[in-house]
Amino acid sequence: MKNMIEKFKGLTVSKKIQIIAAMIFTIALLVTIPVYAWFTNQKKAAEMFKVEYPNALYINAAHREDQVNLALDGINVNEYQLNADGTIKTVNDTPVKITEERYVFSVSGSNTNQFILQMAHTNNNLFTYKIYAATEQTTEPESGTYVEYKATGEHTENTMVFTGDTVSKDDVLYYVKGDEVSGGYLNMGSGASVANSGTSDTHYYKTYGDNTNVESHAVPSYWQATINADQGANKQFCKYFILEVTWNNTVQATQTAKETDLVYFSVTRKS
Repeated sequence: MKNMIEKFKGLTVSKKIQIIAAMIFTIALLVTIPVYAWFTNQKKAAEMFKVEYPNALYINAAHREDQVNLALDGINVNEYQLNADGTIKTVNDTPVKITEERYVFSVSGSNTNQFILQMAHTNNNLFTYKIYAATEQTTEPESGTYVEYKATGEHTENTMVFTGDTVSKDDVLYYVKGDEVSGGYLNMGSGASVANSGTSDTHYYKTYGDNTNVESHAVPSYWQATINADQGANKQFCKYFILEVTWNNTVQATQTAKETDLVYFSVTRKS
């Protein structure tokens, strides 16, 4: 160290300045690089947090209103279609039964490119469940299949606001049936009337474990579909769906004495 000091003293002024400048630059690098790296990592982390944060999704009644129970227990398989004058509709003098009911629900959220819509239902009744895309109208359609809905004005669960949203309590809305949603059952074969049973089925085992004494019609059937959110400019979206429940017109009166089916919906963000 003493020799280094003596050599330094013997240098010219310009050489001393160069050495001091080099030392200062080196020290500055040792301090700057870790600080820069820290700020860079923080920025990347913030960007990842912003992109990947799982924004809330909502399942609501029509027009994003507070969820209502879909009253499947109100289905009457012995009810008949009516003419405009209130008389029972007939074909070849045979009364025509009602064989379908439709219910509207919505899925909305923000910053979501795709979501997975899931439906689970039991199979106590001889019902077929299908989900269709729907579009909302404020005037009654001149053609097509649609569901009429009276607004409740309740949005305590979902407070999202969309431009031009002026629907108030008791306003009547119309939801026009579109294409069937392209999904499929995870544990129910094509044409089957009950879900797969037995511990060899993954979904059955996750629900019931080693219990093999579950009545087959009570085992839930699991259906799901991946759906594009089609976000607007503000990254928000709201998509409407119609659950269509149908049954064969030969279902007997004893069908109404059976247990009501349970139908559940869930939604999860995919990307």
